[in-house]
Amino acid sequence: MTQLGKGPVESRQSSGGVVTVVSLVVSLALFIGGMFLFGFAFEYPDFATLIFASGLVAVTLGVFIPLQLLRHVDGA
Repeated sequence: MTQLGKGPVESRQSSGGVVTVVSLVVSLALFIGGMFLFGFAFEYPDFATLIFASGLVAVTLGVFIPLQLLRHVDGA
């Protein structure tokens, strides 16, 4: 990126490193897996609370990773 009358200007945006891509895949897997566990909980009424709570934790972590942890890693 250049400006008129000036040399090249460095951009502060990162190019999406390996940590960002891996965390995206992990958080997406946690989110989708948690949704699967929500539906799966109704198949086994004896363990429904445990399975549903596990799904809730998985979805929460799937949202927490990109919103909180990546902000500190990427420096945004």
